[in-house]
Amino acid sequence: MISLKNIPIKNMRTHPVRTLILIILTLAQAFCAFSGMMMMQGMHQELKLSEARLGADLLVYPSAASSKIDTGKLIMQGTPVPVYKNRSMLDKMNFCEGIEAVSHQIYISDTLPDGNTIWIIGYEPDTDFAISPWIEEGADTVPARGSLISGSRVAQGDNQSVTLFQREWPIGAHLEETGSVLDYSVFVSMDTLQDIIQASIEAGVDKYASIDPYSIYSVALVRLNDRSTVNSVTDWINIYVRKVIAVRSEETLTRAATSIQGTARTMVMIAALAWLVLLLALGISQSMLMKERKREIYVWHSLGASRAIVRKVLLSEAGLVHLIGAVAGVVLAFLFYAIFGGALLSGYMPSLASGLLIALISILLNVIVGVLFARSALRKVTDRLDSQMLLTV
Repeated sequence: MISLKNIPIKNMRTHPVRTLILIILTLAQAFCAFSGMMMMQGMHQELKLSEARLGADLLVYPSAASSKIDTGKLIMQGTPVPVYKNRSMLDKMNFCEGIEAVSHQIYISDTLPDGNTIWIIGYEPDTDFAISPWIEEGADTVPARGSLISGSRVAQGDNQSVTLFQREWPIGAHLEETGSVLDYSVFVSMDTLQDIIQASIEAGVDKYASIDPYSIYSVALVRLNDRSTVNSVTDWINIYVRKVIAVRSEETLTRAATSIQGTARTMVMIAALAWLVLLLALGISQSMLMKERKREIYVWHSLGASRAIVRKVLLSEAGLVHLIGAVAGVVLAFLFYAIFGGALLSGYMPSLASGLLIALISILLNVIVGVLFARSALRKVTDRLDSQMLLTV
């Protein structure tokens, strides 16, 4: 009995041009599939980061701060104001169902040797969602107690430290440029803020001595379950929570968030359309190449081979060709993104596990689609040959 196992490989060697054409087409298809998924994942992360960097949906200040806030120039990561009130004033906010998360900030300041004022912003790393997306070292970075996060424009000493209240504080992380007053500020955990307040007392500055970082607040940053409810939640807080003022940056935040979400949806649609065009090109190529194999299929039938045997041999060959092309395309794309991916994906690179998963999906997808197209083209060619053979008889 003649073994059929080696026939697909012999066919590939016998027709190198045809095999090379299919491998190149599949390589391009796999490269595009891998690249598209990598780009989509990278852009999705960038869009998520951009949305996170919009900051809070609304800010809640003590009413004493109302005269010090310009609502037209609000920074939704927190606009510094030297006002300090007890957090118990905010307890009633717990009854507002539209609120998803609340994080507190406290603002104190020091005068630098050059006469400029630097804001020292105490924030809560465990609950923060507005400052952490801007940390250059990563959103999960939390400097150790006694160290701080430096704004992009803060002058640093030779030993990577900032002098506050006559004492040097090491820099544990950096904030990316925001284009606001936050670039000239430093950020510290409430534990470190307590140490800085103690340093200010020792330096002869006693105006912050009564501040307890764990029970006082200057602003509460609020994130909502649904941004479309920002108006109703703002009104609810202003009506039912006494001695506070809830403010937001007009409609800018909502428009920006809606725009980002719309961009993400558009990206998915464009990627899907490009993939469909590539699939159509592959299907047309398979159909054209399969038509050229009419004589080969006719010979198989003349030798008495059943349609099942012909289908098995040709589809095995198609699967092997597409597997080689897909693996080659993915390897090429993997090397390409290993070299240029940092620039193309704005510094974002997926983990090795994520990259391997994308590679596996790309290979399987291209092999399965290629074999399905080959099967469809083979069925059409075989049906026509059967009809011709019947007419000849």
